[in-house]
Amino acid sequence: MPDVFLTARITAKPGHEAEVEAAFRALLEPTHAEDGCLRYALHRVAGSPGQLLFVEHWASREALDAHLSTDHLVNVGRVTEGLLTGPVELTFLEPVPGGDAALGSI
Repeated sequence: MPDVFLTARITAKPGHEAEVEAAFRALLEPTHAEDGCLRYALHRVAGSPGQLLFVEHWASREALDAHLSTDHLVNVGRVTEGLLTGPVELTFLEPVPGGDAALGSI
């Protein structure tokens, strides 16, 4: 099974930035403990208040699918309902090999 790479962009409605960030930050610890989680890193988008971006690397699509059905991920949807400008935007990535493999991939 090939590894799965993706980003997940979250945009908070104005006035709810801190609340949304706290809710998604709470996903880090339980997600890092999941089987197949190779990277799950949360970042603020510089210059874009209220925008967060996860950079994710999963061992397989099955590991990602299992993550998507965890209680903590389902719960964050409930906690942030009405606080986001729209749905979480997933972008799946395909690595482009070249150069130093350790430096050229996430």
